Amino acid sequence: MGIEQLFADLGSLPSIPKVAQDLIQQFDNPSSNIESIARNIQKDPVISAKILRLANSARFRGARESSSIDDAAMRLGFNTLRTLVLASAVTGAFKAGPSFDLKGFWLKSFQVAGICRLLAKQSGADAEIAFTCGVMHDIGELLIQTGAPQVAERINSATRTGTTSRAAIETLQLGFGYPEVGAELARRWQLPPVIQQAIAYQARPMQAPGDATQARIVAQALTVSDALESNGGATPQAQQSIEGPLFEGVDLDALFTALPAVLEADKAFAELLS
Repeated sequence: MGIEQLFADLGSLPSIPKVAQDLIQQFDNPSSNIESIARNIQKDPVISAKILRLANSARFRGARESSSIDDAAMRLGFNTLRTLVLASAVTGAFKAGPSFDLKGFWLKSFQVAGICRLLAKQSGADAEIAFTCGVMHDIGELLIQTGAPQVAERINSATRTGTTSRAAIETLQLGFGYPEVGAELARRWQLPPVIQQAIAYQARPMQAPGDATQARIVAQALTVSDALESNGGATPQAQQSIEGPLFEGVDLDALFTALPAVLEADKAFAELLS
């Protein structure tokens, strides 16, 4: 099976709602403001409901409850709105089989995204693009689950989602892995090239053409995420297990100091969307 066959077997491409597509483009427009974005959010009842829920959650709730999208948007702020709109659109585009842990999938994706943001801030890269790349890094896995369910079942029992080892096993079984599939989906969705490249080269960032910054950040975040899972969280053992040229220039002490608070905050997104 090739990637083209995988997409053909799906019958139709998972789609992002038109309102969400417009919003994503609006967020990338320097002249956009919170008020105009809130007006467009009101056109999508699903996204509106999630934004109101998040604005009234323990993390963001103020002295009074937000009852309008305008008020919720102001409370959440530009970057949080951008994250929620993108994540809501992507999560709504897929339905996984009963054997696939969809909640665990999104928890992992947001964990990687939160780590990507921290790493980007250290390196001076765009932190919000890094977060988006992290949220999207494993999106190809959902297509594999849908388009090649029998192979996916065997791989599910062998390894976790969103890891470089899984990409290697999928390549052996299928001839391609979730990074290539995710990059092709991002291309068909017309997401920015920087996101396509970060997804495609996350398992081999040193081979990425041109500016490999975001691909390298995703690769680093995956390594850190795996270390957290293997060592019971942001422990000294987890930090000590991370080494090699991939992390040259990274301040691991600062990263691990910031990790617990950031991961707990971003976990709220996954809980809201799963």
